[in-house]
Amino acid sequence: MIRKTIAVLMITGLPWMSADMMFAAQDSQPNIIKRFAIAVGANNGGRDRVQLRYAVTDAEAFIRVLEDLGGVTEEDRLLLADPSVKSFYMEMSRFQDLVARSQPKYGRIEVFFYYSGHSDDEYILIGDEKISYKDLRETIEDIDADARIAILDSCASGAFNRIKGGKKRKPFLLDTAYNMKGFAFMSSSSATEVSQESDLIQGSFFTHYLISGMRGAADVTQDGRVTLSEAYQFSFNETMTRTAATKGGPQHPYYDISMAGTGDVVMTDIRKSEVLLILSAEIQGKVFIHDGEGRLMVELTKPYGRPIELGLEEGDYRVINIPLDQVFESHITLKAGDRYELVPDSLSAVDLEYTTPRGAREQKLQRDTVLGGKTTYRPYLDLDSKSTSMYDEYALLMGAGLGVTVNRIFSVGIAGYGKTNFVPGLPGFGGLFFAYTFHPSRRLHFRATALAGSGTAPGGTIFYFFEPGVEAVLNLSSIVRVRAGLSLPLTDKDDTGLDNPILNVGFQFGK
Repeated sequence: MIRKTIAVLMITGLPWMSADMMFAAQDSQPNIIKRFAIAVGANNGGRDRVQLRYAVTDAEAFIRVLEDLGGVTEEDRLLLADPSVKSFYMEMSRFQDLVARSQPKYGRIEVFFYYSGHSDDEYILIGDEKISYKDLRETIEDIDADARIAILDSCASGAFNRIKGGKKRKPFLLDTAYNMKGFAFMSSSSATEVSQESDLIQGSFFTHYLISGMRGAADVTQDGRVTLSEAYQFSFNETMTRTAATKGGPQHPYYDISMAGTGDVVMTDIRKSEVLLILSAEIQGKVFIHDGEGRLMVELTKPYGRPIELGLEEGDYRVINIPLDQVFESHITLKAGDRYELVPDSLSAVDLEYTTPRGAREQKLQRDTVLGGKTTYRPYLDLDSKSTSMYDEYALLMGAGLGVTVNRIFSVGIAGYGKTNFVPGLPGFGGLFFAYTFHPSRRLHFRATALAGSGTAPGGTIFYFFEPGVEAVLNLSSIVRVRAGLSLPLTDKDDTGLDNPILNVGFQFGK
């Protein structure tokens, strides 16, 4: 099994200031907080380990949310993708120097460290090389910063905390006063637990929910800021819920903490976002937000009666809301400066869409496919008209089709058509029908079609034909669709009359 146990090492320190002061680290002022971030993604864990798919993209996503909402500038962040151990230590040394040079200029320095990849109970694994937990911990502690927030997302990383005697306890929570000092290492798994990468969310469960929380889903107090405790509480709860029934099993938090006083650290300030998407108080249930490239950016369970503000980037988004057993969606475009409130009237009902439950990936990379696992079959009825030119005259043909759709994507059935408006003409033709549908849950989508069979030409001549085509499909409701498209019949005889493009218009009934 691909083992990606999540370890969260959260090293917090001095009191946080107001959000406006916190993220304004551009000038040399002693009362301003300066932030730095380094993220390491290592898909390759050595020849005897399964290649991960999303460690690097997880690291990229973590850096991006800190740039968007965490006050980290491009000059003050570092992203390492599949580095060697030598390059890792070289870049860490350079990073330590960068942080040290900023110390005299600012009243408070905060550093984020993130690692995603393979590890075992003693080492993080970068290619065929290793870094011990002891060395990694010392390297992080050598960074001269007031607050260190480090997240380790890797296999069996709970052993990291055994260096100083970590123990199992509830999710990481801190008070909200302003005098917390010291450090804390947190891990969300024991040395024997695993967690999973998910093909469906294209990342690890914990990192996915951590970033969703940092974008605003974790802002329980609704003050426009996500604190360390809020982000961890959200990601802990969501990850435990999502992984409880997986083959890898749930992860349990451990900690190694040495702190005095009380306090918390603000992870992100939603009010600094380029654009703001507001889920209105009336929206409830699961909410999924995909960007224009189809990547799942944010996932949360929305309670009724409490609005939630999410900080996003400029672009196109698809929002899916599942309050109970009905699916609603909306396609929106957000521009810089927008504050868009999504209300129930902004969402349209769509069919339940089959999704491949790939979830946890084992070492053999076993996963369900569109033709395996939870396959669904839905019957359909087509009522169609075909308009074309036959024998230099307008011809109208009417017909129907019956069949079944697999997973709302592949359709197979039979169809037949006959002329209705003139004589002599084509008595009829029909055969097997095939279709492949693209994005069936979208209100307007497309499908490729093909009809293959035989017919009877004037004089009783039998011919064979193949008719490929393309159609636009509009969902009128969950069981009724209207279709329009073009097709081109190809026949083995010259006198069939089917030698011109055909305009197809019709209705489809069925889920």
